[in-house]
Amino acid sequence: MSPESIEQAPRRSSAAQDVYPDLKGEVADEGYELFDQSAPEAFTAEQSNAVRRKLDLHLLPLMCGLYGLNYVDKVAMGWAVLFNFRNDLNLKGDEYSWSSSMFYFGYLVAQYPANYILQRYSTVRVLSLATVGWGVLMIGHIGLHNFAGLLVIRFLLGVTESVVTPGFVLYTSMFYTRKEQVLRVMLWACTQGLFSIVGTLLSYGLGHITNTAIKPWAYIFLVLGILSIIVGTAWFFIMPATPNNAKFLTHEEKVIAVQRVAQNMMGIKNYQWKYYQIWHAAKDPKTWMILAFVFLTMLPNGGLTNFGSLVIEGLGFDSFGTLLIGMPSSVVSSGSMIVWGLFSIKHGHLRTWGMIIPLLPAIAGIAAVYGTMNTDANKYGRVVAYWLINSYAVTWPFLLTIIGQNIAGHTKRAFTNAIMLIIFAAGNIAGPFFFRSQDAPRYVLAITTILVCFCLALFCALALRFYMIWENRRRDRVFGVLETVDDQVDGMRLGMHDKTDLENPDFRYVL
Repeated sequence: MSPESIEQAPRRSSAAQDVYPDLKGEVADEGYELFDQSAPEAFTAEQSNAVRRKLDLHLLPLMCGLYGLNYVDKVAMGWAVLFNFRNDLNLKGDEYSWSSSMFYFGYLVAQYPANYILQRYSTVRVLSLATVGWGVLMIGHIGLHNFAGLLVIRFLLGVTESVVTPGFVLYTSMFYTRKEQVLRVMLWACTQGLFSIVGTLLSYGLGHITNTAIKPWAYIFLVLGILSIIVGTAWFFIMPATPNNAKFLTHEEKVIAVQRVAQNMMGIKNYQWKYYQIWHAAKDPKTWMILAFVFLTMLPNGGLTNFGSLVIEGLGFDSFGTLLIGMPSSVVSSGSMIVWGLFSIKHGHLRTWGMIIPLLPAIAGIAAVYGTMNTDANKYGRVVAYWLINSYAVTWPFLLTIIGQNIAGHTKRAFTNAIMLIIFAAGNIAGPFFFRSQDAPRYVLAITTILVCFCLALFCALALRFYMIWENRRRDRVFGVLETVDDQVDGMRLGMHDKTDLENPDFRYVL
């Protein structure tokens, strides 16, 4: 069947026919020629799985390495502060809080241009150059002597790292089906916790280096900077830009890879920036629920990321004990992500549950820390409660899957990512300032704020889930139920022509 005959094929209902967009004159997505070479159902499940395994083997190791480094580079200052970093740079009052937040000022300012660049240019090259850039900046920390220099470095670090999360959401959606993306996002996201553990142990060892030309904390930035430059260079030469130019796939496997992703109804890669899709993002209720959830989880994150070590130290531990005691919180987050990811292989509709359920132990943990203030509660018991707080970290990759799998239209998704990450940055900027120096070591205001934010975030996640359930049922009622692959062909073609989920009557949201 020719593309023209498919585009004019009768729809399942008159209502669907009325809203089916005209594709004449539309620029097709990258990979459209391969998509059009065979019917979507032409490949078997065995062939699809074989292609998926090849993709996993060639893509996931470097994806996990880059994303893990992206996290530890961001939080390395939280380890350095335990080794006289503040005194060596003569930081006073709230200057450490400002330097912590300055990263997110750079991150915030760069978000719109970062997502625009990711849309218009090769995702692989953008990520590679950014990684090498932040590696150089990490090494640059070694030469710092004052607060002003630290502000500049932290701002530029935020700018270079601004492309990573939206780039990874985009890159994952290019190669994997919507069901497969959950586990893959969990895998590269859980490296934050895993690399945090490795980084903690590394910092513990480097902190014992004395009587050398540079300070012990400087070795932390030196090692992480060198590793970032190596990984960024490897990305440039090894990672394929899209499935249709992956050198490790045969021509037949490339066709299958494109056809697999076409079933997402979101296309692969389109280099146009379509301003009307910004309006689609603004009028979509999902956008506002996502933004509220991000702010309410990132406000606590901003403080816990930079002051978590000091909170644990305030429970009665020395510097090295604080590093080791803080490690299990990373185990909680990474372990939970892996468990959720594996569970998603057999069970669908876990994305919004993954935003809801992990908040419950986080709320319980922060409530226990709050309730035991000014008591004789055992400090190790309070540490266990503190560990539970980090289960909220599991909600972040699930939120990314919501954006990566439920927001169609390349510009719409890029703009949503930009606004979401601006709110992400704003929350992380504000978060450290709830940890006021006069509240140390208990930080009552900060802990109270975190508890309230987690409870409100829980409500937002529930609202998002129920809205998508309602919208799917409405579309089934108006346009008909999608029962076979044949029913989805028109929707897949719309996706390969960069239509948004609001334009595509065949699009159904995954929960």
